[in-house]
Amino acid sequence: MTKSGSLLLILALAGTPAPDTVRSSSAKIHEVLGGPAGYIDLHNTSGATLDIGGWSVQACTGGAAPVELATMPAGSEIPAGEHFLITGQGFGGTVQQMVVEAIVGDGEMLLDRRGAKVDSIGWAPSSPCRENQAALACPGFAQARDAVSRDTDNNKADFGCVLPLD
Repeated sequence: MTKSGSLLLILALAGTPAPDTVRSSSAKIHEVLGGPAGYIDLHNTSGATLDIGGWSVQACTGGAAPVELATMPAGSEIPAGEHFLITGQGFGGTVQQMVVEAIVGDGEMLLDRRGAKVDSIGWAPSSPCRENQAALACPGFAQARDAVSRDTDNNKADFGCVLPLD
């Protein structure tokens, strides 16, 4: 291999994130409410449609590793600046883009189709879903980012308690 070929290979490999690393993405977990009537609101903060087919949401349930909660079907998209709502079966709202039995655990993790962590929230100090400090627990309320889904990779700074969606 030539010297320039080796350099190109090194640069290509260096740009490929490991499966468990956080990748920079315009997809954010914007709001979460746990339970059978709960939901996870994903927000596309970019100016372009985002293809989330094959992406998954995993729940941190107190075990050593998160468990699969939902996998987005092929063709799932979030238009620019819009939201994608994953709801529990008991959710009473009118918008339900994907329905699961319940939103469970002490945190949620969004993974891209390669299994790389895109974003996460954890509200228990020991949750493997948390980023830096855990978000405050919000019994009876949802946890949400601000209107633009600001993400500093610190759940305590990024999420606050809000009234849940109807």
